Amino acid sequence: MTKGTPINRLTVLLAVLAAVALVVTGLLGGAPARAATAAPKPVTVSLTFDDGDADQVQAAQVMQQNGLVGTFYIITGYLGAPGYMQQSDLAALAAAGNEIGGHSVTHPDMSALSQTEAQRQACQSRATLSSWGYQVRSFAYPFAESTSKTRDAVQACGYTNARGLGDVRTTRDCAGCVTAETLPPRRPMLTRAPSQVEADWTLADLQQQVTQAKTDKGGWVQLTFHHISDDPTLDPTTSPALFTQFAQWLAAYSADPANVTTVKTVGDAVGTPVQPVVQSPVPGPAPAGVNGVQNPSFQTTSATSPSGQKCWQYGGYGSNTAAFSTVTPGRTGTTSKAVSVTVSGYGDGDAKWLPTFDLGDCAPTVVPGHTYAMREWYKADTATQFTVYLRDSVTGSWHYWTSSPWYAAAPSWTQAAWTTDQIPAGFDGISFGLNLFTNGTLTTDDVALYDTVGAPAIASPTTTNTATPRSRTAAALTRIAPVVDALTVRSRAVLGQLDTSGTAGEIPR
Repeated sequence: MTKGTPINRLTVLLAVLAAVALVVTGLLGGAPARAATAAPKPVTVSLTFDDGDADQVQAAQVMQQNGLVGTFYIITGYLGAPGYMQQSDLAALAAAGNEIGGHSVTHPDMSALSQTEAQRQACQSRATLSSWGYQVRSFAYPFAESTSKTRDAVQACGYTNARGLGDVRTTRDCAGCVTAETLPPRRPMLTRAPSQVEADWTLADLQQQVTQAKTDKGGWVQLTFHHISDDPTLDPTTSPALFTQFAQWLAAYSADPANVTTVKTVGDAVGTPVQPVVQSPVPGPAPAGVNGVQNPSFQTTSATSPSGQKCWQYGGYGSNTAAFSTVTPGRTGTTSKAVSVTVSGYGDGDAKWLPTFDLGDCAPTVVPGHTYAMREWYKADTATQFTVYLRDSVTGSWHYWTSSPWYAAAPSWTQAAWTTDQIPAGFDGISFGLNLFTNGTLTTDDVALYDTVGAPAIASPTTTNTATPRSRTAAALTRIAPVVDALTVRSRAVLGQLDTSGTAGEIPR
């Protein structure tokens, strides 16, 4: 017994030392192995396209060739315009598995609108797309601008998600931001996404948006494209060659199970079910004898209106230089105001002030079958005429309708008055204004629109339609809307100068 005890203690000690050695060996040798085989984080990629530009169709074809799908956010009021998709294009996109989303009716900065008008923009866009058979879940804010009110408005229309921009890290901006949105997103009505893809982005830039998410925390990466074109005048744009390279890379990358990356539409990524369609009707017409024009004497300014005048926008198209301004005094006194437009370098087209092309807050509501009395005081050093636009009651889009006879130059305040034909069926809003269709200056004030039933008597002096016609091109004389390139249309939309005389064509009479 006394001789055996030391032997047992030695045995135990050797065993303990061996166990410790095994643990230390595991600690030293195992750490690098675990780091090298650390599992990548799952990533979902959504390819999104804003506005419905016609050149995005070729991107859709490239995606289909590579087994990819995307989400196309459509400005429904521009659909069918030069430079934009047709309804047949949307049908082809959907048939290929792509998602059709809403991007408003006329692409306004929705954060500058009333909540009611913002809701009309979102609801009308969704209702139109839904009526064409699309399951609409996703929305993208025009200019990526939103407020809590607009987010509430969009959600009230039945959208289940809405995308912002510029709050996910890129190689160019937002260095301290997250590398991806979460799924499900923490704020479905303002999902986080990188800034839009610009012309100077490279293949490496696009790839990094995917790979940085995988090596960080994983998540959801929404990439936003606009034009797919080599035209340097388009902004923002991505070259077709670069998009093809990226699509091919993404298809191969996502096909490798080791990358745990999938490509889904926005709606499928979020995964919420389609909600019922919500209608947002326009307000009723002005009562008999009441002027339907908002801010008719230009006395109310607006910090959110690009023109500076509440419920008024710049209008125009063609080859000319137009300068718009607010002037004092107006027609009725030293403190009153009027608006003016001066055209120089005239080639074709026109320029004018118009009630804002919207869905009810500003543009007067009209009734099909009724006729309307238009009145506007003016001073001009050349001939002028009323140009008239109507709003489609189904889609909310605006169309050029008709123009009045000409009114002669007037050195002092003179009222132009004209009565329209019956409003055609299918239209519920109107916008109109005296225009310049040659070099010159036109100043206008005290604009009015009345249903001819109950309209007040016309003030004096009022012009007669006896202006001597000046030389104009045959295209301008027809008053059929000329073709305007998509960039011009979009630029004027941004500036508050959107004039669909160049986009939607003349309404049949």
